[in-house]
Amino acid sequence: MSSQRTTSESKALVPAPSAKQDALAVVSVRKSKRSESTQRRIRKPFTVAEAEALVQAVEKLGTGRWRDVKLRAFDNAKHRTYVDLKWKTLVHTAGISPQQRRGEPVPQELLDRVLTAHAYWSQHQPKQQQLKSQPDTCLLL
Repeated sequence: MSSQRTTSESKALVPAPSAKQDALAVVSVRKSKRSESTQRRIRKPFTVAEAEALVQAVEKLGTGRWRDVKLRAFDNAKHRTYVDLKWKTLVHTAGISPQQRRGEPVPQELLDRVLTAHAYWSQHQPKQQQLKSQPDTCLLL
């Protein structure tokens, strides 16, 4: 036992003989489930034209119908997803001072329209959702 450590010398839970450095096996690290050809999508900042298209679609369709908004405003833009639609970001940007804003400047007129549409749909959509959530039952007497 001169070449092996005993259990009392080691803090291992299971007694195992010590191995030489050159006898250790090389274990490869498990790669993610994505194949090497699939890469993460690179985010592209919205242009003012895309922001304008988003505002127009939300003014017409409302918030919460992001699939319809995407199909209306970004049907040909394969790099935009439903989650990518940045309405919440536009609402936030419209509410902060111009000095705090980052990225491509958005015209103030467009940000004013964002706030107007946000206020309108904040008041009108809950009524529509309440009507949908009420079951269609009939009380027979």
